[in-house]
Amino acid sequence: MSHNPLVIKDGALFVADVHFNPNRREFLEFLTDIKSGKLEATQLFLMGDIFDFLSSEIEYFVSQNKVLIDLINQLSNKIEVFYFEGNHDYNLSSLFPNLLVFKRELQPIIFKWDKKNVALAHGDIFTPVGYSIYTKIIRNHQLLLFLNMCDKNNWLTKKIDFWLRDKYISHMFSDFDSFASSRIENYKNNIDADIFIEGHFHQGNFFQNNDTKKLYLNLPAFGVEHSYMRIEDGEIHLACYLDPAPHRS
Repeated sequence: MSHNPLVIKDGALFVADVHFNPNRREFLEFLTDIKSGKLEATQLFLMGDIFDFLSSEIEYFVSQNKVLIDLINQLSNKIEVFYFEGNHDYNLSSLFPNLLVFKRELQPIIFKWDKKNVALAHGDIFTPVGYSIYTKIIRNHQLLLFLNMCDKNNWLTKKIDFWLRDKYISHMFSDFDSFASSRIENYKNNIDADIFIEGHFHQGNFFQNNDTKKLYLNLPAFGVEHSYMRIEDGEIHLACYLDPAPHRS
């Protein structure tokens, strides 16, 4: 990797929590529009959980998601694409050879934007020890290869697949400001930044500390809202690709 600072450019798009599966395929149209130039982008930040499940070792999900994997790789020949692994998609470097792929243990990653330090992460960091141990286990290369070998006729992967398709992924917080303040504190103890951008929590909201002016942004779940974030003319904008899906009561 280059030692030059990573930079967010004007025209960058940020997408999180697509949870792409056979029931949620709108992201294919989104990427196709970027590839054709219908939707302009200088960079694409994939902020984790782009797939409902994907790891390079599990053949069923690699095959099921091949169209989207190929499209992302094609797009990486046209613009810069950065992939922040999430809790649903990991061990991805071999699937995306032209992308900068950031594993969970490397996050957050600092980018420069408008003379500011921006900390980027999927969001499943600063977690209890038990969760951290769990994430190491489920990402273990040898374990995943063993599970793939045991998955005769896809009996296990099909169960996981259909369970994920029915999973409800929209949970709005009643007190976002308190949540965001605690996230800023977590980051302050580990890294110095002016802006913090995460996915994972599916909130599509922001908070700025009045005293420090530090800004926390939680990206919307594209899989629910069909929304994303855009950097344009030096400003941050949330945009909707399609009409948002209705929230369940």
